[in-house]
Amino acid sequence: MPRPSRTSFVPQQATEQELPPDSPLTMKEGWRRFVEHESSPPTLLTAVQRAALSPKGKLRDDGLRRNYHAVLPLVNTPTIQKVITTSRLLVQLNRQQISARRSINISGASGTGKTTALSQLGRAHEIAVRKRHPRDRSRLPVIYVTVPPATTPKTLAMEFARDYAAERSKALTAPEKPRSCRRRVA
Repeated sequence: MPRPSRTSFVPQQATEQELPPDSPLTMKEGWRRFVEHESSPPTLLTAVQRAALSPKGKLRDDGLRRNYHAVLPLVNTPTIQKVITTSRLLVQLNRQQISARRSINISGASGTGKTTALSQLGRAHEIAVRKRHPRDRSRLPVIYVTVPPATTPKTLAMEFARDYAAERSKALTAPEKPRSCRRRVA
């Protein structure tokens, strides 16, 4: 039996229904599934129960186990804790700012967990926003985009425009795309 979601935003799906590979975090649906997902371990079968399974049943049981192990909960490392704590403080400090907002720069060698830390920060932030505004299902407190190395502010704005104003952006000029995106996301 599936556990209820901590976010209480959308009911948790059955454990057999894992995150589909065609819903990346850059899509609203993929991001929401990532935020809401809580894995539950499959039932551990005894040796006798496992031996009694048909070949198809064994394949299904193996698949459930692989899916569970593929999405094990993240280990809350000191780096992830620091990123989340510092960034949440900055978000709180920036709430009333009009200009000169505080920011954070996360840098490091490849494979050190920067993307993982930011994904967990986004997840924690979205869960906190959902708790503050439980009835507002239209909020998008986190927008996940991927950008190439050495990204400029213009490139970042174009990524937002491409992802969130796609159907209108074909007819828009480059300077109009970020404005269109801002109107759609706001």
